[in-house]
Amino acid sequence: MMMELQRTLGWKEATSLGVGAMVGAGIFVLSGVATGKAGPAVMISFILASLLAMLLGLCYAELASRYPRAGGSYEYVRETMGTFTGTIIGWAYWGAWLAASSFVSQGFGHYLYALTGAPPRLSAVLLLLGLGFLNIIGIKFSGKLQVGIVCTVVVVLLGFFIFGVKHVNYSYYLPFSPNGFSGILEASLVGFLSIVGWDAIVASGEEIRNPKKTIPIAIMLSIITVLFLYLGLLFVSIGVLPWQEFGASEVPVALASQQFLGTFGPTFTSLVIVIALPATCNAFIITISRTAFAMGRNGLLPKTIAFVHPRFQTPSWAITLGVAIQVSFTLFSSINIAVTATGFLYLLTFIFTMIAFFISRKRSVPKDKEKQFSVPFYPVTPVLALIICVSLLVPIGKSGFLAGLIWLSIGFGIYVLRIRAMATSKMVKLENQATNH
Repeated sequence: MMMELQRTLGWKEATSLGVGAMVGAGIFVLSGVATGKAGPAVMISFILASLLAMLLGLCYAELASRYPRAGGSYEYVRETMGTFTGTIIGWAYWGAWLAASSFVSQGFGHYLYALTGAPPRLSAVLLLLGLGFLNIIGIKFSGKLQVGIVCTVVVVLLGFFIFGVKHVNYSYYLPFSPNGFSGILEASLVGFLSIVGWDAIVASGEEIRNPKKTIPIAIMLSIITVLFLYLGLLFVSIGVLPWQEFGASEVPVALASQQFLGTFGPTFTSLVIVIALPATCNAFIITISRTAFAMGRNGLLPKTIAFVHPRFQTPSWAITLGVAIQVSFTLFSSINIAVTATGFLYLLTFIFTMIAFFISRKRSVPKDKEKQFSVPFYPVTPVLALIICVSLLVPIGKSGFLAGLIWLSIGFGIYVLRIRAMATSKMVKLENQATNH
């Protein structure tokens, strides 16, 4: 008997799921990075990033309804463009998560330093090692704890706006766009990385009632909700101190809160962020280790990586590998390089997913289209999503491209070695069988 999940989630529950996945503590790290690139016009950047997320979300909803058993971008690309392309895109997506976890752990280090004076990089590394150990022995952040942290972050963002808005000095918004359109585009990439997580709704498609209608509504509502929370944070922050100071700070939100809450502001904000960031980091470790585990099982990485610990029933080698790479990224890259590398690999994943979308749409028959969710305003919606994705590659810069290409080259090398090893293993088996006969 085939097991099926019950469809118990309505639009409210699905929207809550999306908001919970998106409202990570990453905004407390990336708000300063984005403002440093665009100035007060960073608010336009976040609107542009949200528009891209909505367009991509609708396209993902159609792909998910067409390949309900698929596992995201890797599977969509593999189904439409073959194993090699699918594997390289899976590798790019894994790299994006690894690089992203680096700027989250570094952000934790900087806020903990502001709170206690502990060395930032050492704190970041110890956090990763500690979470890695807890994951190996099977201690997980409970669902209730994750929900509690998300609710705390939402309350802090709302409180930040309510207490800060009356202290806003509108002269700080001028000039509004000091770095022109190129600055807005650069900050859009950072904004886009701040609102990832909407795909959690798509991933839960089997549990959503009337998914054809509910999924697109939930994606739109969750992105709009998070956009307003983030715009409130940016509006107040840029209005209470010069954008150059906010953009240059390693603890931007703590610095902004000091302007209207005094010394209590940075202490309270840093404390909330130091509590919230480990949950974000833990989510990254789970995703990274499970991806490595799947690649080990599929033969892209050595089979040892797919080892499940007999006592703890966790993919211990996959977790160890993931944490080791995360620690390397944290020790040897800056937040800016981590952001641009994440951006390059993440955008590459989405660009190939959009190509997969067009191939999938071309292959579908009218009978399928009636049963599945279809993107509205086709082909305008997917074409616009693809154009914005490609245009966001422009501001990545040499360091991001170089880091991304090095990562892809490693993936290509491993793929070739694994294919050869599997071919050799197959030949040996055939020779042994022939000898035995």
